[in-house]
Amino acid sequence: MLKRGLIIITFCLTVPIVFAQQSVKEIVKSGILRAKLGDYKAALKDFDLAIAIDSTMPEAWYNRGIVKAELQDYKGAINDFTKVTRLHPNYADPYFNRALAREAVHDTAGAILDYTRVVSLKPEFPEAYLNRGLIMLNSGNFEAAVMDFTRAIQYKPDFSEAYYNRALSKFRLGDYSTSVTDYSDAISYDAMQAQYYAGRGASEAASGMYDAAILDFQAALRLDSAGVDTRINLALAYMYRKEYKRAEEEYGSAIFYDPGNKEAYEGRGVARQYLDNTGGACDDWKKAAALGSEKAKGYLSKFCS
Repeated sequence: MLKRGLIIITFCLTVPIVFAQQSVKEIVKSGILRAKLGDYKAALKDFDLAIAIDSTMPEAWYNRGIVKAELQDYKGAINDFTKVTRLHPNYADPYFNRALAREAVHDTAGAILDYTRVVSLKPEFPEAYLNRGLIMLNSGNFEAAVMDFTRAIQYKPDFSEAYYNRALSKFRLGDYSTSVTDYSDAISYDAMQAQYYAGRGASEAASGMYDAAILDFQAALRLDSAGVDTRINLALAYMYRKEYKRAEEEYGSAIFYDPGNKEAYEGRGVARQYLDNTGGACDDWKKAAALGSEKAKGYLSKFCS
């Protein structure tokens, strides 16, 4: 499971502005206070009024964009952040928040351009590298993702999310050994994330380190007992160790949490076949086949006809 970078919400620009009217400044402050209190509709009214009085005030546009994003009016937020970039083209935060809004409307190309602009203006912006890296990871450009996560770590050495996602990218590239190292670093900075242990376990299993993988899958399940994919991976590790009874139990647990999981029925059927429970195996494969498993259909034809 991938994690997004935290949305950075800065309610005031740090660029020094000389206000022509003190009243407009107070209106913006009122909007910021209302937004912080969660009264977004009232905040919008304040920012609308401030913009009507002085449309050159970047704070009003910027904060209205933040509020619109909170209200899931992402297109409106994009328009407001765009206005800020025109008023102050060398300020990084509006581009970052516009990138987040663009991602929300599935404009990944625009988001990439904005994240790239952010790091050109402010290279020490690890969240921008993280988010651009996540886009690369999700699009299958794993090499570029690794580069972005590495830059994020360079500027924020304790950035557990960056280590985790770099590890995942390396796993996809088949670089299991350094993937394990990155997962370990992620865990060292945040030991309470189940997916970190599950990811390390997957890399260890792919390297044939089944004992270590089992320990990590178990650690992940202590943090998230309903982790179906982790239970299936734990069952697979037991299968590789020829501990078929334990594998059967873990597949059963996966089915308990996700009764429609064809992989779990398919795998439990294999475990039961090894346990000489052909009847139980065939029952599981029938369920898996009904859920769309072609592999289970093959097992049925071979063992249950």
